[in-house]
Amino acid sequence: MSGSRELVAKQGETPAIANLGEHALVTSDRLDLVGTVSFLRRRLGIILGCAAIGLVAGGAFSVLSHKIWRAEATVMVLDTAKQSPGSGPDDTTATVPETQLVDTQTAIIESQDMAVRVVQALPAGILMPSPVLYDTLMHRIAARRNSQTYALTISYDAPTAKQAQMVVNEYARQYAKWQVTTEQERNLRLRKQVEGRLDKLRQQAQADTEALQHYRIAHNLLSTSGASLAEQEISVYNQEVSKARAAAVEDRARLDTAIEQLRKGSSGDDVGEALDSPVISSLRAQEGQLAGQVANLEARYGPNHPVLIQNRNQLQEVRSRIQAEIGRVMSNLQAKRNVSQERLGSLDASLAGARAKLADNNAAMVGLSGLERAAAASQGIYDTYLGSYKQLLAAEGSERPMARILSFASEPTKPLSPNIPLVVALAVVIGLGVGVVGAYVTDALFLGITTAYDVEHNLAENYLASIPLLSSVHAERPPALSAVQDSPRSAFTEAFRVLGTAIDQSTTGRAQVIALTSALPGEGKTMTSCCLAHVLAEGGARTLLIDCDMRRRGISRQFNVGPDHPGLIEILDGTAALEIDHLIQDRMLCVIPLGANSADSERLLTGPLFAQLLDRMRGKFDRIILDLPPILPIAATRTLATRADAVVMVAKWRETSSFAIRTARSRLPKNLVNVVGVALNQVDLTKRAYFTREDPAFYYNKYSEYYT
Repeated sequence: MSGSRELVAKQGETPAIANLGEHALVTSDRLDLVGTVSFLRRRLGIILGCAAIGLVAGGAFSVLSHKIWRAEATVMVLDTAKQSPGSGPDDTTATVPETQLVDTQTAIIESQDMAVRVVQALPAGILMPSPVLYDTLMHRIAARRNSQTYALTISYDAPTAKQAQMVVNEYARQYAKWQVTTEQERNLRLRKQVEGRLDKLRQQAQADTEALQHYRIAHNLLSTSGASLAEQEISVYNQEVSKARAAAVEDRARLDTAIEQLRKGSSGDDVGEALDSPVISSLRAQEGQLAGQVANLEARYGPNHPVLIQNRNQLQEVRSRIQAEIGRVMSNLQAKRNVSQERLGSLDASLAGARAKLADNNAAMVGLSGLERAAAASQGIYDTYLGSYKQLLAAEGSERPMARILSFASEPTKPLSPNIPLVVALAVVIGLGVGVVGAYVTDALFLGITTAYDVEHNLAENYLASIPLLSSVHAERPPALSAVQDSPRSAFTEAFRVLGTAIDQSTTGRAQVIALTSALPGEGKTMTSCCLAHVLAEGGARTLLIDCDMRRRGISRQFNVGPDHPGLIEILDGTAALEIDHLIQDRMLCVIPLGANSADSERLLTGPLFAQLLDRMRGKFDRIILDLPPILPIAATRTLATRADAVVMVAKWRETSSFAIRTARSRLPKNLVNVVGVALNQVDLTKRAYFTREDPAFYYNKYSEYYT
């Protein structure tokens, strides 16, 4: 390719210098004595600044704050619920209350109600009227229990000693009679409320009772047993219907049996009712007697004998009477059957009427039950209010105080606050404490990579080298490439020699293809690639530098190669020929820029064409440096990294977090990518002495003369 260029220094701006505070601290420093001293040196500004702020604040508070005076009065709390009926407020036999009651009394003293009573009782001019007067009193008043006793100390803080004394004494007086006053006001208020409700409740109870009675009369429920009587009547009807139904069945059966016997040719003699009839029995006796006489006469006389004919006629008459009597029996059976049916029908009709009446009564009982409950509730409420009213009348004049004043407050002789020496000392101590805590918190929240120890222990990666910040080793601050070219014996240039040596020592054989990448953009990997390539070329290795960062095009821009100039993309897609001999000539360092971006740029870089190009270059160059894009934002980096013999991750000193490096490292497959380690970039050697002694840069001040 005819468009390749030699490496030249770019006369432009230097890379951005990390904006580091002068109190940086690595979180993994061992807190031994030297480490603690280093920590204090790094964070001395924060610690002293906080202490100075505390000192100024304490002094200003002591000078400018208003004086506060405190007066105290003592009262004793009594439990009126446990006093005997004949004991008075001065009776020493009054029992002491429970702890919960004492705590309640302190809340009463500090309440707004007590503040209102005190303001109303104090003489005019003691307190200045204001919209927040009550809030001020509640804020300044305090009540506390004296150890395990039931004595309460009431204290009040005021801007003057006289005001403090008068206000706290008034608080004690108002609290001592608060129970009596409160009970009187409560009883009066409740009595008025109950009086207003009693008349309404009485009218309501009377109206509910009248409505209940009217309902009973309207629905014929003069007794609450109405429903039970209807049920009893239905029970009686059910019994009578059962009896009538049995009788009807029996009468029908007898009639049907008699009719069936007659149909079969019976003369009716075997009908049950005929057998039981005394008339038929008497006629049967006469028939037997006449039949015997007829038989005797027939044996003695001829058939035409007058006596025989007479007896025969009598026998026929008796038999006719028997048949007539049997007919009457059958007619009686039919009549009994008809009567039984009519009686059963009448009872069924009466039972249906009783059931209808019961249904009406049940429906009416629903409304009756509601009215009864309403009347009972109204009467109960009325009775309750009436009892409460009587209790309130009986309670008048029986109120007892809950507290007794033990001692009034005297006028204080010295202010409560401020205590200037204590305030200043405390402010300084707090400032120092806040400063130390702030320093430790700053270190605890710091996640940047600082030392080789961080790389090897926190990241579990190989530490390669530290690339100094140019401003920390070059007072004139030249561009990075110019510093490497113009000062080959400087600490800055030596750092890249250390990097190259570390890469070789981290691989089993000589790493021919070296890829430099980073976790995030802006960590200086492109400048590191350029400087490393220059140092390797200066060391006698024929070196090829290839720009593989399609987004930033760092190397291409470093050598002022525009996107219209043929480069790596044109070589891969075949639009530009690669003339290796023309490229090399007598140069020790050659550069292949990226070229123009196209839709297939990423595919060309990650495909087999780029791998084939590298294989061709291996035979022509001793070292091939690949400037890869960052790992996290660009997916193609994971594929491009597999083309290199060694991959170096560049991390910006104290800015790139360990989480970002770990995340980026996890995106590179371990079985395909050989990550030889991490190189720290833009390391401020003037501040490195504040960190671990295990880092070579810790001793920079002792060997810095070797680079002069």
